[in-house]
Formats: sequence, C-alpha cells, structure tokens
Amino acid sequence: MGKAPLHGRLPGVQLGRAIAALAVFYFHTHLALVYFDPSQLATWKFLAARGADGVDLFFAISGFIVCYVSAAPDYTNFSFLAKRFFRIYPLNALATLVMIVFFSRSIGGPPQEIELGRIVWSLLIVPQPAPMNAVGWTLEYEVIFYLVSAVLIPLGGPRLLFVWCIAATWIGRGIEPQPPIISRVADGHYADFAAGVFAYMMVSRLSQRWISSLGFLALASVAYIFGPQLTIWSTPLACCLAVAGLALLPYAPRLFVWLGDISYGIYVWHWPVFMFLPWLAAWRHFDTANGEVWRWSLLVLVLVIASGSWILFERPINRWAARWLARRSKVSSSPASQASA
Repeated sequence: MGKAPLHGRLPGVQLGRAIAALAVFYFHTHLALVYFDPSQLATWKFLAARGADGVDLFFAISGFIVCYVSAAPDYTNFSFLAKRFFRIYPLNALATLVMIVFFSRSIGGPPQEIELGRIVWSLLIVPQPAPMNAVGWTLEYEVIFYLVSAVLIPLGGPRLLFVWCIAATWIGRGIEPQPPIISRVADGHYADFAAGVFAYMMVSRLSQRWISSLGFLALASVAYIFGPQLTIWSTPLACCLAVAGLALLPYAPRLFVWLGDISYGIYVWHWPVFMFLPWLAAWRHFDTANGEVWRWSLLVLVLVIASGSWILFERPINRWAARWLARRSKVSSSPASQASA
C-alpha cells in the first residue's frame, strides 16, 4: 500500500508559525524596554540579533501554504482570495485603529503622524513607507504574493510560481534600493516565498514521518547556523528545509498548535503593546531595574490579547467567511444556476 501524501491540517506548520511569531516578538522587545536600564537586562543575544528571521519563516510558510491549499479539489481563486482577505484585513484594520488612538495621545509617535492617506493605505494594506502599525509592511508583501499566486498557480502550478519568485528576487536585488511600491513586488524577500514553494514541491507527495521531518529540521539548523558564512541564500535555504521538516511533522503539542493559531494576533498586537509600555513606564515612573520582568510580562500580555483576539474576533470572522463561501459554492453549483449560466 502506498504512502498517503500530505493532507488535512498540518500541526508542524502551526508550530512553525508559533516559532516565527515569538522570534519576532523577542527581536522587538528592545523597543519596549528603552525606558529601563540595559545593564539589568538578561538579553538572549542570539534572538536579539536574529529574531527578525522569523519574518523570513513566515514568508516561507506562506509560500508553502499557498501551494498546499491550491491542490485541494474545491480550490478556486475566489475562495482562496476571499479567505485570505477575511484572515488578514479585519484584524489589521482593528490594530490600525488602535494605533490611531495611540498617536492621538502621543503614544508611539506625535499626533502629526495621523494622516488620511497613511490611514487609508494602512487599512487597504497598500505599499507605503510607514504603515500606522509598523509591522504592517510584511502584510503588504503577503497581499501582493497572494494576488500573484492566484494568477500564476492556475496557469502553471507551483513550478511557475517558484520561477516567478526567483525572478522577482534577482530583479529586486539588482535594482536596490527601490520604493515600497516596487520592493513589495520584487526584492530579496521573494527568496523566502520561493523557499516555501520549493519545500512544497519536495514534500507534497510524502507522508508525515518523524525520521523525514527530523532529518529536514537538522539540515535546516545546520544551514541556519553555518550558512551565513557561505552564501547570502542561507536564510531562504534554512527556511525551505525547516518548512519541509515542519510539514512532515506528524505531531506537535497542542500548546504550540494554539500558539500557531494565534500567531497572526501575536504579530499584529505586539507592536501596539510595545509602543504603549515606554509611555506608561515614564508616566508611572517604573523602577528602571525591572526591565527583564517587564519583558516576560509583556509576553504574557500579548498572548492574552492575541488569544482574546482569536476567540472573540478572528475565529468568528473566519467561520462566517467559511459558511458564506460554502453557501455561495452550493448556489453556484446548483442545477438551476448552471442552467441559467
């Protein structure tokens, strides 16, 4: 009997999302701790230096997932883009509104930074130099990548998408620096998307097995630790191997799967929280020696906010969107609608 290919929800991918979100969280904690005495901080230097690579892992996971969902029998461009819209836009809009309130109170920036054009572009996730919620620049890449994927995958599958990502990487690196409207379409970050697409091409027909998963993850660790000394492609290579290994992982602890579920909330909400703490610390005259306590208190706070956001806001919207798309699919496939087409 042959091996069953990848199917269903992939717990390892959720684990990867959790790792990526927490890495970016830690990388940015120095922004929240500017009020505190740096000599009293027990900073983990590796994550402080390389935690931003969590964004690369996020992009690689997106490359993999786009190909993975496109292989589903009921895949359509409309349903794919609609699900991505409801997954990304509502929470981004809510976080943008929070940042507008913060700026109006001179938290995270002066009130002069509240500009109509910046607000509209932030809500629409249109490429711009400085979104209201600063981490929104990565969402601009995601949106462009989803639109391109919806066009290319029906034409040539993951292979065509992979070729386009590589071409976008080479072209973008050849014309650096460029304004956001160009960089979001072609720059080095597309190597990360390509990494995820290639990971899918490698493992889509394999079954989830510990030996395969751990083998890929071991190679990813070697590439990530030692690769920067050899090639500029080391991070995309490590991400490719890591996503392949995570996709083949048969099991992940429920806690990490949950963290993967709320990873988008962790990513979106950590920035407003980090902008708020220095203002609060200066206002309330916190003890400057307690920075490390606040670092981990912030983690708990962000996890609570992200969990509440997922339970009360994101998941209900996603479920409503799924039901709406299911009803729409039934209507469009009914004999009456086909007869009138």
